[in-house]
Amino acid sequence: MKIRNLLMLALAALLLLLVAGCGGSSSNPAAVDEDPQGIALVLNEEYEVFAGDMLVPEDEDTRIAVRHVFADDKRYVTLLAGSATLVSGGEWQR
Repeated sequence: MKIRNLLMLALAALLLLLVAGCGGSSSNPAAVDEDPQGIALVLNEEYEVFAGDMLVPEDEDTRIAVRHVFADDKRYVTLLAGSATLVSGGEWQR
């Protein structure tokens, strides 16, 4: 009887490891297609930025506008001229 209990415990532990190791799906479907190097900003499109995100200008003519909504403590950037890449420190939303 003790051997059967040990086998059941080992099987349960193995099953737990398999389920935990499967990974999960992202809550952001766009994150699957996101380039790990960042996303190229599109002119006049607003992007929400989060702590840890970085904006990398592609040329010296790059201009951006920053909007901070204090009530929700959210920050947004809009590419006005030039080109830039948003390197995400986490999830991003457009």
